[in-house]
Amino acid sequence: MSDFYFSADIGNDTILCIAPITDRRLELSGETIDDKSGYFLFETKGGAEPSEVQILARVTSEEAALRLKRMLSLE
Repeated sequence: MSDFYFSADIGNDTILCIAPITDRRLELSGETIDDKSGYFLFETKGGAEPSEVQILARVTSEEAALRLKRMLSLE
């Protein structure tokens, strides 16, 4: 799987992203995820070095990530 990264600034210092999840972002989310493969739809708050991450969804294929990107008009 290639490492795509799509994002959009949605205001209030919040970025909506589709990307593989990093250990740091997972730690900031406070969630426990056994399988980190695939792509995650998540929000970050706090700028380039986020202070908070909310995981919204997981997709398991590149095609699904690209479809979600198109649906959400992310770049």
